[in-house]
Amino acid sequence: MRMYKLIWIYFNMWRIIPAYLCTKLSKYQDKIMMDIEIWKKKLLPIEHQGHSDIVSFGMCLFLEKAFRNVMLNRLHRNPVAFAIFRCLFSPLDSLYINMPPENIGGGLYIQHGFSTIIAAKSIGQCCHINQQVTIGYNGSESSIIGNNVTVTAGAIVIGNVSVGDNSIIGAGTVITKDVPEGAIVVGSSARILKVKENVENINRNNN
Repeated sequence: MRMYKLIWIYFNMWRIIPAYLCTKLSKYQDKIMMDIEIWKKKLLPIEHQGHSDIVSFGMCLFLEKAFRNVMLNRLHRNPVAFAIFRCLFSPLDSLYINMPPENIGGGLYIQHGFSTIIAAKSIGQCCHINQQVTIGYNGSESSIIGNNVTVTAGAIVIGNVSVGDNSIIGAGTVITKDVPEGAIVVGSSARILKVKENVENINRNNN
């Protein structure tokens, strides 16, 4: 991180400090501290990982907007703190975390987060989610994501499936069945479910 960016962090302490205090009002404080620790390790250069929690918190806020979305999710049960934080730091518009904070374990890391929808039944601790990922419902059922799961760019996890601990979902993979613990899953396949009747009639007429 260049020196001018660090100076910018200190210059913006008037925003960072009240935002940090808002997180202290959250009932999910333990999860937030895990979040900060994970983001600090994955986002900040080694030479800047020795800063205090509040400085590291500020760096994450400015270096990656997706971090703001995670913090806002943690504040969802405190409308006053949520509103204050939201006024100080706008989230990434195309990242949607549509699930309650109590169902998300600490240490959630979202890399880039562009065009990502997260609506699982539950997410374990220390999960890593990339951009353009969809974790969503198939009708009324959604997924259970275990601990330390990585979901890479463009992957889709949909419906009533369980993704086991320590699994990796490869880029562009579509998950519609359970994934065992420790698995690495890649690729996607398509199969014909039904041929429309009018298509069948056209084929008959052509023959």
